[in-house]
Amino acid sequence: MTTTIPSLTSDQVDRYFEYIQLPHEYRRYRNPKLDIALLTTIHTYHVSTIPYENIALHYAPSAYISLEISDIYHKFIERGRGGYCMENNIFLYHVLSFLGFQVYLAGARLHRDTKSNSPGWSGWEHAVNIVTLADHTRYLVDVGYGGDGPKTPLPLVAGEIAPNIGTQELQLVYGTIDGLSDAKQRMWIYQFRNATDCPWTPAYAFTETEFLRRDFEVMSYYTSQHPQCFLTSNLLVIKFLREGSNVYGKTILDQDKVKENLGGKSVLIKTCRSEEDRVQVLRDRFGISLTEEEQKGIIGRKSELVQ
Repeated sequence: MTTTIPSLTSDQVDRYFEYIQLPHEYRRYRNPKLDIALLTTIHTYHVSTIPYENIALHYAPSAYISLEISDIYHKFIERGRGGYCMENNIFLYHVLSFLGFQVYLAGARLHRDTKSNSPGWSGWEHAVNIVTLADHTRYLVDVGYGGDGPKTPLPLVAGEIAPNIGTQELQLVYGTIDGLSDAKQRMWIYQFRNATDCPWTPAYAFTETEFLRRDFEVMSYYTSQHPQCFLTSNLLVIKFLREGSNVYGKTILDQDKVKENLGGKSVLIKTCRSEEDRVQVLRDRFGISLTEEEQKGIIGRKSELVQ
């Protein structure tokens, strides 16, 4: 007996395309080819409309993230919110699947630097999409990593350097990671550098193993509930900025600091001094309006701004 996987309806996909203002030549009624042009355009307009954010872990009576596609759709399209990695990439997976792309979800390990409480490679905490096109080319499609995430799909090719925002460059390498006892095990490693004279920084590593919904439920329980996970103690909102079809920068709210990156370094724009101040920033800079109940939900949390 097979289980029916909940999916998006045609009306919901059309409304999503309208919400992200996808150019009309890529809308369903134009019957566009399932090629890299369509894939890139959806990626670009998604990341520049739907922010990366973990607000539901802070401004809420109880911290909870639902991975049900109906709940994510309501949150993104009907409430004008965003979500963290699994929400964004699971949602995109359903969109691409509906359109007919050959796509599946995989899990990834995050890499944290020495400033972190737990430096090195994490457990499975991130989700990515792997898409295979009709010409057999394969792409990493990730709309949920946040600030150093790709602005467009990346070919699943080792060592091919791709431009990102401003002077930042990206590449995938295929190799081993520290901590594995079997040195023959290899993974795709997503790396970035902020200029050609900077060293490459590993961000996450993933295999080509398909992950199931229950895998992500286990992963999301840790990332949304464990006190040692950065996301449960710090508010983070990232919105990519787009002009035409080009993503050129990003606005970031990192706990109390508002930063802007217009293609170079991140510049501190403002420091929020109170909850009222931060709620206004969410509304004015990110278009996110919180209910009174949600605003009260942060009282007593570690992330609350106390005057």
